[in-house]
Amino acid sequence: MTQLSVYSEIAQLDTVVIHSPGPEVDHMTPSLMHDLLFDDILFGNEARQEHEVFRKILAKVANRVLDIQDLFVETLANKEARKHFLSRFKMMHDLTDKKIGLLNDMAPEQLAAKVIGGWFKEIDKGQRYRFITPPTPNLLFMRDPCSVIGDGVSINKMATDARNTEPIILESVMHYHPVYGVDRESQIWFDASLRYLEGHPEAHHSIEGGDILVLSDEIVAIGISIRTKQSTVTMLAEQLRKRSQFKTLIAVLMPHERSAMHLDTIFTQVDEENCLIFPPYLDPSHSEVLPALKMDLSSKELSIVLKPSLLQALKDEGFPLNPIFCGGHHRIDQEREQWTDGANSFCLAPGVILMYDRNTKTMNELESAGFKIREAESVLKYDINLLDGSKYAVMIRGNELSRARGGPRCMTMPLKRMKK
Repeated sequence: MTQLSVYSEIAQLDTVVIHSPGPEVDHMTPSLMHDLLFDDILFGNEARQEHEVFRKILAKVANRVLDIQDLFVETLANKEARKHFLSRFKMMHDLTDKKIGLLNDMAPEQLAAKVIGGWFKEIDKGQRYRFITPPTPNLLFMRDPCSVIGDGVSINKMATDARNTEPIILESVMHYHPVYGVDRESQIWFDASLRYLEGHPEAHHSIEGGDILVLSDEIVAIGISIRTKQSTVTMLAEQLRKRSQFKTLIAVLMPHERSAMHLDTIFTQVDEENCLIFPPYLDPSHSEVLPALKMDLSSKELSIVLKPSLLQALKDEGFPLNPIFCGGHHRIDQEREQWTDGANSFCLAPGVILMYDRNTKTMNELESAGFKIREAESVLKYDINLLDGSKYAVMIRGNELSRARGGPRCMTMPLKRMKK
């Protein structure tokens, strides 16, 4: 049983799960890309090179950087785990017993590769093909299918069918992995994937990890968005109220727009005092500022109070944050850089963040706030100590990765952060 511990967005990273883009990206064709939620097909080799630099920067601070595909392979070596996963995979993709038999006969590495990379059949050699099960290119964004909240986990339900394989991969790993498996009774707050598979009335509900931010040992912020429904947030809030030490859940009422699909596309914390925001939606002085709902998790029954903004709600809870503007102070720059994940930073430690290097206006704002701007390649070449007490914004190349519509936070699922 693994020790889960995420009580902060910024505490030093100990253990994190990622996924390097593999054949599933190379198998995505123009005819598939919109169904798979991509705006374009990626150049796989370049995306892998960018992601490898990202992984190396994570490893400079974290003790363990794990790839979900490796964990999945290790899980599938367990016969009970394999049977468990394939029963769900069969149900999800309406597969015949014969096809499940073929999958069951595969070695763990081959089975994981088929599930993640897509299983296709050539009809005319080199000319026509048909996918039996689609590839999962969005597994690159490990943040969404599963979320560690405190010392427990939420196995999420994705808003779109294109991503529904991802949570059942995570669910199998969380249940059966020999090292990183969790206790099903005490460590799983919520399993929305099971509701989907068992045909619960709530099956249409959805919640994705990009909308879930654990800000402290008392406060969780969640976006009610195009991907996360209010009803699902309320169900999770009830579980946290009954079973956890969290006292407050702040739900941000997001616009239903692709550009702001998750809360972490417009808000991320960067150190104890500051956060990156998309100003039109989160600057309290702006006419378009998004309201928030404060849910009291410490009362006998869940109570809800409307707040004018996320930042005001946090201030009222004794958790004030100063905003740093994604894109600077010009609306055109703000919109352009928010689109390329300028607000989606990932904290390796307090004041040590990862960003895409293309968001130069945001970089200038961070520099004005006291961050040293360093290119990832320089950090690796000169072995810069990112834990020397300075504030660092480490810039990674993301020309391909950003086209997949996700930033550094989207590509990570922390299992453990160090407590202060």
